[in-house]
Amino acid sequence: MTRSLFVGDVHLRPAERAYNAPFLSWLAGERASGLESLYILGDLFDYWIGPKHLASGDYRDVLDALRDTTRSGVTVEFVHGNRDYFVEEKFARATGVRVAGAEVRLTLGGRTVVGAHGDFVYNRNPKYAAYRALMRLKPLQAAYLAMPAAIGKGLAKGFRKVSPKTTQAVAWTREDLVEGARAHFDRGADVLICGHIHWPKHVACEHRGRPREVFVMGDWCGGTRDYVEWDGERLLLKRPEEP
Repeated sequence: MTRSLFVGDVHLRPAERAYNAPFLSWLAGERASGLESLYILGDLFDYWIGPKHLASGDYRDVLDALRDTTRSGVTVEFVHGNRDYFVEEKFARATGVRVAGAEVRLTLGGRTVVGAHGDFVYNRNPKYAAYRALMRLKPLQAAYLAMPAAIGKGLAKGFRKVSPKTTQAVAWTREDLVEGARAHFDRGADVLICGHIHWPKHVACEHRGRPREVFVMGDWCGGTRDYVEWDGERLLLKRPEEP
């Protein structure tokens, strides 16, 4: 049976092995059970400052687990989130993970499935949109990546604290989820899988005479620990079994 998994918003913390352990245990179990592909849809890390994080040892347990996973034959692809968009080629070489960029696009059961983080799908914060536009500028990226690791970490922690204060809580509805996915549906997607808003939900709908689906995963730091599984026949929103 072909199995593929989609996961995001894990928010692993630097040098906190106990906090990271549930995800790493889940990953090891899935790897041992015949997993074929894993798609990480952003915010795997609570923050990531770029190549300097590879050498810092903060995430050594995570990097080792990802390397073990790819060496076991599992294909792992990474989509950037709003906390870890500095994951790049050095990370890919160190772990064997393919860095896909803004989204992945694949065919499962004859249907086109798009996996994205969700920050550009479900976002109502203009300040965030402006910030991400600035951080796409190559000179600003180069300046940030050139900073000493301690300064880069300090800035990342500062942005992490400011973000909740500048982002209003939103009561998302089924209609909101469908509306946000329409642009992907218009580009040929039958299924959109994402996270970001930390609200696990599966919505089936119709668009231009065709059945479509939206899967939104919850967050691991909040305790729901959702992921999406392709079991060879259908997509399911699931949670890890309790030990």
